Amino acid sequence: MTLRQSVVGCAAGCMMTWFCGASTDGIGRDAAARAAARSVVILLWLVIGIGAAAAQSRAVVTDTSPRLALVLSNSAYAGGGPDPLGTNRSARLVAEELARLGFDVEAGENLTKAQMQQRVAEVTARVGRGSAVVFFYNGYAIRSGQQNFLIPVGATVRSEIQVRQEGLELDSIQAEFARRGASPRIVIIDAARRNPFEETFRRPPEGLAALEMHDGMLAIFSAALDRPPEEADDGSLFVRELLRQIATPDLSAEQAFARTRMAVARATGAKRVPWVSSSLLEDFYFVAPGMAPKAPPPAPAPSAGATPPPGAAPRQAAPPSVAEAPPPGSLPKPGETFQDCPTCPELVVVPPGDFVMGGDAPYEKPAHRVTIRKPFAIGRHEVTFAQWDACVAAGGCKADIDDHGFGRGDRPVIDVSYDDAQSYLRWLSAQTRQTYRLPSEAEWEYAARAGASSPFWWGSTVGSGRANCEDCTQSPAHRTTAVGSYRPNGFGLYDTAGNAAEWVEDCWNMGYRGAPTDGSAWRSGQCDLRVLRGGSFTGRSATARSGARFRYDHDIRYYANGFRVVRELP
Repeated sequence: MTLRQSVVGCAAGCMMTWFCGASTDGIGRDAAARAAARSVVILLWLVIGIGAAAAQSRAVVTDTSPRLALVLSNSAYAGGGPDPLGTNRSARLVAEELARLGFDVEAGENLTKAQMQQRVAEVTARVGRGSAVVFFYNGYAIRSGQQNFLIPVGATVRSEIQVRQEGLELDSIQAEFARRGASPRIVIIDAARRNPFEETFRRPPEGLAALEMHDGMLAIFSAALDRPPEEADDGSLFVRELLRQIATPDLSAEQAFARTRMAVARATGAKRVPWVSSSLLEDFYFVAPGMAPKAPPPAPAPSAGATPPPGAAPRQAAPPSVAEAPPPGSLPKPGETFQDCPTCPELVVVPPGDFVMGGDAPYEKPAHRVTIRKPFAIGRHEVTFAQWDACVAAGGCKADIDDHGFGRGDRPVIDVSYDDAQSYLRWLSAQTRQTYRLPSEAEWEYAARAGASSPFWWGSTVGSGRANCEDCTQSPAHRTTAVGSYRPNGFGLYDTAGNAAEWVEDCWNMGYRGAPTDGSAWRSGQCDLRVLRGGSFTGRSATARSGARFRYDHDIRYYANGFRVVRELP
């Protein structure tokens, strides 16, 4: 495939709250009242509906699909030199690597709005149904409302109105590719930097907005949404890690982006955490199974401060899927996975950060910012029957937990109360000499969102085949599915939407007024009732939203309720 590169100089600058069997004053303590309450609980859940999303096998986009890439980079804004941001150097590396991986690349540097539109039109004209299209942009971008606008060179931007007049809307570019039938559509935006345009009319800067993720899209931004990082960066770290991962054989694009996210978070001490979102319906590989990439083109001599080209630095071997527990005294890094014992839950380390918790739905108000100040390890999966049965065999857990005919093994343990979950956590802590507990409600939502502000971690709508809930698929199975049957979120967690509802540590409160803002559990309120998160196979998608919350009596079991663990780090 040919690399077409044109360098244009420019002198111008419901909750479906699900109160299932949980009244605000709890359940009476005499046996007759409790039996009646259980009957009402079951009836209410049956009215809501019983369903399950069957796990679906996923196709693979093969190397026979047409591969197109548009790589745009703007750096020579008014008042600077030819490449003051360092973006053009990074963009050239991206263009070279994509060409090596078999993409027909159209590249442009320092473009006016008309020139950017021309490049988009040229690539769009070559898009056919089933084309894989990668769009990479490096430069300034500004958010206006819920849309992002790429700023061309020569632009005059002193107000939000001028952002829309002078900028090129990112969503409109993707809409053109979608209209021509492109799938997948992969978006890479390295525009997470403070810029002088926005500072003339808005302080503090707002950062970028989440993309509207339609089916067949995968996106990564070089930093988190809503506000730009405090420290300056020319993007070289993000681009270097991105190129390292997409060049890894047999690594899907989703996996490559997730690893890029974790690598950047580790390297910056979580000061910069890329945003990743996916609505892919098929696996896509930059280096497809059995594909032999072309030899890389000769690399030009790097200028001072330039990023080394792909391959210049020794490539690291892919990390094992699960590592043994870190040595005593050592602190695992964000993105690492480990187990404390062979029958213990697999854990993933989540980086610190902040997010907006809650929203406008009932029982989710007011929305408020929560700061997670230190990393924590959380179960990649819901606790399984196999892990529960290990506790039973050791005498630490009750043996009367019913799988309701769904199966045991790697299916999530269900029909457990909050109190049952605490028994398992006490046993696991004693076995490992580590502190295991339930996540706080804030920790759970932060981990489930994985940087996304949309209702689901993958986008605004539930779509199909992404989770196990009643209306998450056209063929619900009306039962739990094996953990990990669906794609993980950006932190590597599975089944945070649907499958089994998950107990968290917090007492129930009707809203967030007065809730902790440091990520800790809310230990006051109606503590006979505890919070569940994530929805389940029995409920509709509204209950599987990342922000949805509901309640249940701490000592009553229900066949849709399970849990996942948190392990505290030193």
